[in-house]
Amino acid sequence: MNERAQRILVVDDEIGMREGCRRILSDEGYDVATAENGVDALEAFKAGGGFDVVIADLKMPRMGGMDLVEHLHAIDEDAVLLVITAYATIDTAVDATKRGAYGYVPKPFSPDELLLHVRNGLEKRALRVEAKQLRLERERRLLEVAFERSKSRTILNCMTDGVLVVNRNRQVVLRNQAAARILPECAERPLPAAMDEALSKPGLLNLLDEVIGADSPIIASKELTNGESTYMVNAAPVIDATGECLGAVAVLRDITAMKKLETAKSIFISMVAHEVKSPLAAIESLLGAVLDGSNDGDVERDRTMITRAVTRAGALRGMIADLLNLTAIETGHFTLKRSRTSLYEIVKDVVESFRDKAVERRVSLCLENCDKTTIEPVLGDPTALRSIFQNLVDNAVKYTPEGGHVSLRLENSGVYTRVVVKDDGIGMTAGEKDRIFDEFYRVKNDFTASVPGTGLGLTLVRRLVQMHDGRIEVESRPGQGSVFNVALPCASCAAAALEEKS
Repeated sequence: MNERAQRILVVDDEIGMREGCRRILSDEGYDVATAENGVDALEAFKAGGGFDVVIADLKMPRMGGMDLVEHLHAIDEDAVLLVITAYATIDTAVDATKRGAYGYVPKPFSPDELLLHVRNGLEKRALRVEAKQLRLERERRLLEVAFERSKSRTILNCMTDGVLVVNRNRQVVLRNQAAARILPECAERPLPAAMDEALSKPGLLNLLDEVIGADSPIIASKELTNGESTYMVNAAPVIDATGECLGAVAVLRDITAMKKLETAKSIFISMVAHEVKSPLAAIESLLGAVLDGSNDGDVERDRTMITRAVTRAGALRGMIADLLNLTAIETGHFTLKRSRTSLYEIVKDVVESFRDKAVERRVSLCLENCDKTTIEPVLGDPTALRSIFQNLVDNAVKYTPEGGHVSLRLENSGVYTRVVVKDDGIGMTAGEKDRIFDEFYRVKNDFTASVPGTGLGLTLVRRLVQMHDGRIEVESRPGQGSVFNVALPCASCAAAALEEKS
């Protein structure tokens, strides 16, 4: 693509001078325009723009060359402004230069003199424009570098994983906010900081040294314990274009929750295995005694053993149901089938189902007398409600020592129907009470060590109560028993609330 011809504006009130300059410059390939005074020249400059050189006479009507030079310099400081006059003096030359003129051409002048001034001016303009472009390009690149650094810094500081960069001289040269939080001793030191002073964890130091000192690039990983937290540290070398190792970068990811989950899963599997093993062993023993005839044909005794085996199987089935229900709730596949339900009848049936277990453990179990006709029904899923109170009564009986008492009471309380499960068992501390609804959590003491359980029963209870828009509260003190208070909305109130939601 051809470059455009350089444009020149000749301004003079004498037509002969204008036309003479135009012919000289046009013959050299320049694009020449003319104006007879400063005002016309200024308008042409503003309208057409793009003039590389302006040649203006000093003395002109309406606007002289000095004023024109000053105006044009304010519009385009890179334009080459030449002043021509027959009245050349040192003072006028200095004044013209101060106002932005590049040169001063005295009349009369030859074509070569005029062309020399124009060419020199254009060369200077080209150098000035090129310098400005280089400066702008440098500034743009600096802005881009600054932006990239700012962006990288923002990304690093937004990361929840800790990031450390060390150079081959074993100095920490970069850390993000997460790394500063994980390693406070590193955060306290200005960068660059010696690794031995900024990093107090021998495992982390050894890992970084291993990566920096390796004969070939390697990625190393290590678990690092820091207080109560556990981190997985992955370290890799920083390699330049020539393949030389400049240092190492380490990423610290918090895997504390994952480690706790692994521990909880191990405990859970152990508990479930124990919980399943015990009733299965009892069922096997009872049925074996019936089958091998060790009861000498005592039909009543056989019936008692089979009944006990069925009871054990029912308890096992209940535990499996709890596990399946909790899994279904966690995965969003559990559905309540709510209907108008008598809470009194459900609680009464639960109490009767645990009567034998209470007798076996020599614990008194009773449902306090109340007029069942006055107890408001609830809008609930009968199976889920039964699971709630089976777990609560089972716990109350299990954790009440021999000779203790467990009682249940139903009452109306405003828009709620309440069921209070009270025992005079071992009780709990404030810290234990705050955690009993957590998954897999079990109170640990000498008494509970011999009591089987998965630590999921109360978790399921709370989830089911919440799904019924109810509340569950606990009062307990060590050695003074526990009181679980379950409040479920009455059927009339629950139905009204559902209508409002829909």
